[in-house]
Amino acid sequence: MRRSLWVLYMVLGLSACKKEKAESAPRPLEAARPSHAPHEGEQAQEDEDAGAEFGPSTYALTKQKLDAYVGYQRKLLEAYESLLKDLAKVKLDAGKGDELAEVNATMKLIEGKAKAEEAARKEAGLTEEDVNGIAEVVTAVIGQRQLTAALKMDEELKKLEEMQAKLTPEQREELAPQLAAMRERIEDLQKLTEARRTYGDTNVDLVLTREADLTKNYQDMLNTFGRK
Repeated sequence: MRRSLWVLYMVLGLSACKKEKAESAPRPLEAARPSHAPHEGEQAQEDEDAGAEFGPSTYALTKQKLDAYVGYQRKLLEAYESLLKDLAKVKLDAGKGDELAEVNATMKLIEGKAKAEEAARKEAGLTEEDVNGIAEVVTAVIGQRQLTAALKMDEELKKLEEMQAKLTPEQREELAPQLAAMRERIEDLQKLTEARRTYGDTNVDLVLTREADLTKNYQDMLNTFGRK
């Protein structure tokens, strides 16, 4: 029961924080736009554009670029694996206590990482703008899907509903608003409402077509850099 209540508080807390942030922060689209003095008659058009489909950026994802990005991620993983093995070998050869050798090896890793990223990007036929734009929406979508799965919110909601059924009518009535808020938040997370509002339905739906591959790449990246 404690875990169920904890999940309820966490979900409601996330919802409240995001609402407060949305109310206090400037509109992302407006902040991302280059400043310029509008010509006469342009103000109405700008106001209309402020409600456009995309949020922080107007990057439009395509199937071809998404497929290229998935391949780009796999190339990076291969490169990272090789670089980390080289780093471990250098540290082993240097022996314990040789801080200079470790610093030099780490610097080489950083340089190698940058070169590997550029090589993988060029091989995939992507620009830096492509990589940054795709990474932003992919991170938002896949990250949220992973969080939703990890918290097992559906299971926790079911437990809370079962617990509610055993309460007195007064207690059920008291808990009802919190459960309703939790259901609404879970629905928003499952439908990726916020990501769709920010990046547009087209971008989000395209990312979901490669969800399995992108999730595997995400997990493999965590495993690669999580090793000791």
